Amino acid sequence: MRDYKDGGPLSEVAVWSAVLTVQADASGLDTRSLAASVAADGQDGYVSLTTVLQIPGEPGTADVQLQFSPLPNGVLTSVEPEDMAEAALSLRDLPGISSVSVLQHGDPVSVTVASPATWTDLAPAIRAIPGFGSGAVSSVTLATQHDTGESSTLTFDPRSPAAELVPVLSEIAAAKGVTSVSFNGVDTRKEFSAWRPSLRVTVDTRSARGLVAARLTGLDDSDSSANGLPRASFTASTGGIDASQDLRGYLGLPLGSAEPDDRMTGLPGAVPPAAVDPAAAAARLELDRALVTALLDAAGDAAGIRGPASVTTETCVDGENEQVQGAVVIPIFEIADSADEAFDAITTEWGVQGYIRSDRAMGRDFWSVPDGSLDTLSIRGTAEGISIMVTAPCVLL
Repeated sequence: MRDYKDGGPLSEVAVWSAVLTVQADASGLDTRSLAASVAADGQDGYVSLTTVLQIPGEPGTADVQLQFSPLPNGVLTSVEPEDMAEAALSLRDLPGISSVSVLQHGDPVSVTVASPATWTDLAPAIRAIPGFGSGAVSSVTLATQHDTGESSTLTFDPRSPAAELVPVLSEIAAAKGVTSVSFNGVDTRKEFSAWRPSLRVTVDTRSARGLVAARLTGLDDSDSSANGLPRASFTASTGGIDASQDLRGYLGLPLGSAEPDDRMTGLPGAVPPAAVDPAAAAARLELDRALVTALLDAAGDAAGIRGPASVTTETCVDGENEQVQGAVVIPIFEIADSADEAFDAITTEWGVQGYIRSDRAMGRDFWSVPDGSLDTLSIRGTAEGISIMVTAPCVLL
């Protein structure tokens, strides 16, 4: 593992990422206190550290795994360690569960079960747990590893899938010729946008594929609709590279039906975006240009030398709207033998401004901006100097 921040091998602990696994003794354990202690110890230092706390189950209870990690780029959700422990404890005693894994930043809790046949009883039992649907247990994935190496999963929250659909999914997963089932009904929309639940069933023969499609298209509305949410789509596939032979459709509708016009439904508080004022959009882009330019200039001032910054307005990935993008390589080696001091000065200033280092990939540190004024912000060392890249949010046009 190498980094060219100072032209050679890694020399700063801040550029390392590490995973630490802590194995606990189940006897007489205060799970909440241990979770808080392990999480706190993992945050002590500069290394980007993911800490995994493993707690073996006692007879009749499931194994527990709690994973504490730095805040990912663009994610602002973080669950307290004690709440993660509480979530695991509320699930580990349920019958049929072999393990419970709780993550820290809003991902579904992973619950391993021996067979999809348990879904019918477990899903309503989990939904009945006080507090389910928020905090550490906002959603759950029931997962089964099959002998063939395939796995089946059911990801659900309080609203989706409909209670009547869970036994159907359990039945299909156990049907002859079915090798895996994957249903995701968790609505992760944070703003007005299109979405629908999805189901994928993999089978080992064409005849099984047809039977599955017939079962799904023949569902009643009570089975296929969930509390006003969009109707789920499905794919019945034999796997392999020839996806053109997959059967695709929507639960309870004949094959070949047009896509239901319901992908915007079910989002609490969803309001269509107001008509865009061109003058307001242009003013927003101008403000973003000023913000990005100022950030890049300030980074150069903190380092002691400015680089040639590029600040442009580009089309967003949706192909319709625009955002301001900026980049600079600060030529630090013109004034110093090492980039370390300048690198630290820049990131220290970002921390003072409330920015949060949230991720690291390919030698680049990613930072989150809690007020949403920037979409992405990253920094890394290169052989030419310190590279900084930044984008502002997309502006509707």
